[in-house]
Amino acid sequence: MERLTLDQQLSPAAMARHWVCEHCPDEHLPAARRWIAELLTSELVSNALEHGSGPVVLSLTHDDEGILVGISDSEQRVPSLRTQNPAATAGRGIALVDALATTWGVYPSEAGADAASWPEPSEGRASGKTVWFHLASG
Repeated sequence: MERLTLDQQLSPAAMARHWVCEHCPDEHLPAARRWIAELLTSELVSNALEHGSGPVVLSLTHDDEGILVGISDSEQRVPSLRTQNPAATAGRGIALVDALATTWGVYPSEAGADAASWPEPSEGRASGKTVWFHLASG
C-alpha cells in the first residue's frame, strides 16, 4: 500500500490524481481506464478538502483485479448520493463515483490508521472516515 498526505497546498486534487496514476502499474490499470481513476480521485479529494477536516490521506493498493483508492479525513460526516438538479454547478462528485467505479463505500476510520484492511473498518475508536472506490482492471 502506498500513502500520500495532502494539505491545502496549490492544487492538491491535481497532485492526488497524478500520484494515483504514477503509482499504479499498467497491468493493474490499463491506460484506457486511468482517466476514470484520475476523475474519481480528484472528486473525492476535493470533497475531503472542502467538507472534511484534519489531514487528508490518500491511499492506494493494486493487484491483478484493479485498484483500490481511499481518501481519509478526520470528519465523521459521511457523503451521500443525492438526486441531481440538472442546473446545479456542483454536487456531482459522489454521483460520478457511483456511476464509474466498480464499487465504492465509506467506513469509519481511526485518525492516522493504516487502511490496509480496506474495505473493512479499522479496529478502535472511530474518529474520521475513509471514502474508497475500487476500479476493476478490465
